[in-house]
Amino acid sequence: MLRLLALLVAVFNLAACKDKVEIRYTEFNVPHITASSYFGLGYGSGYAQAEENLCTLAEQIVKLKGEKSRYFGPGQQHTNVLSDFGYKILDYPSQAAHYYPQLPTDSSDLLHGYVAGFNARLAELNPASYPSPCQDAAWVGPLSVTDLLAYHLDLAALASSRNLLLPMALAQPPQAANSQQLAPTLNAEQILTKRGLGSNGWALGADKTAAGRGALLANPHFPWDGELRFFQQQLTIPGELDVTGVTLIGLPAVLIGFNQHLGWTHTVSQSKQFTFYQLELDPDNPLRYRYGNEHRDLSSQQLAVDVRLPDGSLQRVERTFYRSHYGPMLDLSLLAEGLGWTAQSAISYRDANAGNFRMLQQWLAIGKASNSSELFDALAQHQGIPWVNTLVTENNGDVHYIDASQVPRLHPAAEAYWQQASQSPALAALWLGGDGAVLLPGSEPVFEWQDSGQTLDYGLVPLQDAPQLSRRDYVFNANSSHWLVNPAQPLQGYSLLYGPERSELSPRSRYNGQLINSPQLMGADQRFSAAELRQVFNRNESLFSGDMRQQLVQHCQANPVYVDAASGQSTNLQGVCQALANWDGRYNLNSRGAHVMREFLAAFRSADHAALIPQLYAEPFSAEDPLNTPAGLAITADPQQDRALLALSQAARRLQAAAIAPDTQLSDIQYLIKAEGQAPIAMPGGYSFEGLFNMAEGGQLSRSSSDLANNVTGIARPDSPLLMHLLDGQPREAYTLNSGSSFVMVLEFTEHGPDAKMLHAYSQAHDPASVHFSDQTRLFSQQRWQPMHFTKTDVQQHTQRVLRFSLQRPEQAN
Repeated sequence: MLRLLALLVAVFNLAACKDKVEIRYTEFNVPHITASSYFGLGYGSGYAQAEENLCTLAEQIVKLKGEKSRYFGPGQQHTNVLSDFGYKILDYPSQAAHYYPQLPTDSSDLLHGYVAGFNARLAELNPASYPSPCQDAAWVGPLSVTDLLAYHLDLAALASSRNLLLPMALAQPPQAANSQQLAPTLNAEQILTKRGLGSNGWALGADKTAAGRGALLANPHFPWDGELRFFQQQLTIPGELDVTGVTLIGLPAVLIGFNQHLGWTHTVSQSKQFTFYQLELDPDNPLRYRYGNEHRDLSSQQLAVDVRLPDGSLQRVERTFYRSHYGPMLDLSLLAEGLGWTAQSAISYRDANAGNFRMLQQWLAIGKASNSSELFDALAQHQGIPWVNTLVTENNGDVHYIDASQVPRLHPAAEAYWQQASQSPALAALWLGGDGAVLLPGSEPVFEWQDSGQTLDYGLVPLQDAPQLSRRDYVFNANSSHWLVNPAQPLQGYSLLYGPERSELSPRSRYNGQLINSPQLMGADQRFSAAELRQVFNRNESLFSGDMRQQLVQHCQANPVYVDAASGQSTNLQGVCQALANWDGRYNLNSRGAHVMREFLAAFRSADHAALIPQLYAEPFSAEDPLNTPAGLAITADPQQDRALLALSQAARRLQAAAIAPDTQLSDIQYLIKAEGQAPIAMPGGYSFEGLFNMAEGGQLSRSSSDLANNVTGIARPDSPLLMHLLDGQPREAYTLNSGSSFVMVLEFTEHGPDAKMLHAYSQAHDPASVHFSDQTRLFSQQRWQPMHFTKTDVQQHTQRVLRFSLQRPEQAN
């Protein structure tokens, strides 16, 4: 009897130790995962993400292993070969194996659970039943924990080493002279800036909200395809964690979202996550460089990739690569001749996010925080925020901003050097008004990063020295620097590597600053309600919808025909002028004439952060009135020499050649084609240079590294955002989109707790065959906000299906 009782107790204890997981799916296949442990929570997240995005993550693991060429061939201009070499140089799998033992227990359990859940879903399928992007693909296989941690290292370096994969793989000493065999086209914005990633973020406090509590407007701008799409999920361990929002595929956390007490969002920071170093080489040996009073040898490694040829056979390609003590060598000669590897000099770089394996534990700790003190303690403890600003609102009405990203700490002499050097014509093209990169002399020790002894990684700015601000009214950011997160309290005196201060903002940043202070948007109480915050997004007006448009209309009405002084060609401006006069000033689907203003502004585009050249404006930028300057339309006395009339005439001719009438409705010419053969989905919004809040852009060089991209865009032209593409087999020019507002959330804390509504531009699934590939996209097109179910009762009332798992945890191994 005692033996039977002992056996029953043992069986009961075994069952009690099992990890319990429940996934409730609400509308649009959004998973709400409740688990008894972090392992179970990870399992639910991995399983749910694999249901709709199995191919997405599997492809990324192939990429990290340097095997794209093996499975996909060399790629156009050998980009797969170069990507493989770049990732083999970085060797994230070995890094992950090194960092794995340092993970806290909860993060380690989450990773193991995610891998188990992902692999469980994979095991339910056979290759013929994989999602359509990877159906029957030989490269799909089970995940390991180090695979997943390696991918987190890659995401941490999204704004640094990922920019530099091709220059890294091209770098060869001058006598080798073989890098040209693999020379691709290099895009300066892709390498030097974070463009293609962006965001608007508002955190509003008690003094700015109708409810007298905290509110949040989150509006990240991300690619609409590939692995960088946001995935919605809620994660709950009763009594331990309850958080909802969005994450990136492969992360069992919430990156942007809220819990019972806090809401937070992130905006892509203008801070620098890497520095270039120009090495002075030994004139007798290009593999040695001067460092202070000595010479150092570059280290070397020989690497190989296997490349699939058209006949299916594999060809092994071997190369030797080099690095300085800063990091890998680069060849940027395709951007500027002086940035190649010559007998005199070469370029290396150092990455502030190298070794940042802490992102998962960082966002897990944020999700668990119940007040701002706990959140800031979490930032200080984990130091894992990679390349974004953080904006936080509390249910008590306090709001906070901090740039907790990983930023190099320079010696004051190095700061002073770059402050001056970045203004020189040669280096201004690198700096790009603050959006670009930093180039320092690599042969002088004074330009090394300076360690404070207060950061987990060497040579970074400690959290207490980062730009930060707490208030009761608001903080905001739209990818300009920290300087004006609240114009009433400018943040000044910080390192230039956080971005410039007292410098011209981008049109979108200026417009954000105007909107958050707009009496018309706030209503009679001069405070924002949740409905009024949603209307900030839905209005789709722009910085140039008002005075600038009226001045341009008056100018072209007074000069209805433009005669080019150089060619003598005349252009009738009456059609475009009338379209601008009738335009409602918005970029809604039914707006007519918005594209005329877009094409006009395109003539003034600039590569700098300011986005538009000073010649557009009558009044220059003033640091004393940064939200309202530069301003006015520049007009010259001689119409034939007038730049505005010339730009308008060029716009009129472009639109005529593209068979687009000036009064065409925006929905007819601006749309998303989610996959080949699918019908276009008209989308509201506009380009960042137009000064819009709601970004919808086409022709972006995507930050996604996926070869499984579905979006159909087209062939870009240098003088216009128009793209040439095929629609129903016929060539057509239009604004075909692939990037912009992605997940949009308005959160309001009420007396009953958090209440949020959202839009999701690209839906949950990456598979065109899924019913959840475009269900939310169509709602986004109509700007129809949907509730975010958070409370247990609310989730249960909207549950459409339930999955339950009882897990026997396997022995953990990486």
